[in-house]
Amino acid sequence: MTAYKKCGNVTSGKHNSGRKRKLTDRDKRVLTRIVARKRKQSLSQITSEVNSHLRNPISARTVQRELHASNLYGRVGIRKPLVTARHALQRRQWCRTHRQWTPQQWQQVIWSDESTFTYSKPTGRVYVWRTPKEAFAPECIVLTVKHGGGSLMVWGAISWRGLGPLVTLHDKVKAAHYVNILGDQVHPFVQTSFPGECPLYQDDNAPIHTAKIVQEWFAEDEGEVGHLGWSPQSPDLNIIEHLWGYIWSQNYVLDSLHHLRFRH
Repeated sequence: MTAYKKCGNVTSGKHNSGRKRKLTDRDKRVLTRIVARKRKQSLSQITSEVNSHLRNPISARTVQRELHASNLYGRVGIRKPLVTARHALQRRQWCRTHRQWTPQQWQQVIWSDESTFTYSKPTGRVYVWRTPKEAFAPECIVLTVKHGGGSLMVWGAISWRGLGPLVTLHDKVKAAHYVNILGDQVHPFVQTSFPGECPLYQDDNAPIHTAKIVQEWFAEDEGEVGHLGWSPQSPDLNIIEHLWGYIWSQNYVLDSLHHLRFRH
């Protein structure tokens, strides 16, 4: 009413009219730098740190609103294997070596891998603050490494010719056990699915796959099955990884190890 009586309209015309903003432009820059430096902090942690730079503390809701205004949102971090510069170079070299392969050559490959299944779907999601375009930015992904865990590990193989065997693995798998799998499972599969041919067997660079006795096994069976060289930390290049992913997408909570073995 005061503005109307003095000026004839409902606004005062003053630049500082309306609710005063809680964060200055400098405060916003501080907030953005905090998030850019520590993407995996929780909202409460970010709020606590930004308040240490402010004279008047602000709420977590205000922090969230300002982050959204800057196009930064809390999202589940995408999990990716840890790929070093050396790994990246080897991956690129492998792809260049095989980029001219024909479909017929790829049809001669037996893809193999181990996978661990649990009673229920894995938890432990890690949230990161990122823009919609930063899903695969190095600072926004959750790195994974190869280690044990879970309830049941299996080894399996597939090829263009069809599904290979699926083997339940007990305890920690050692190189000698892996050689038994090659002899008892891979060799018969080759004879049945690739009669008179010499397909290439693929596995990753896990220690049990690169052990001396494993290399000796392939040397002895060189005329019946070859060994496809592999680049480290490259599950995305292995076709069977997509099969494991499909199984997980179709999986539901399992209530016992017996149920898990029966189903898979």
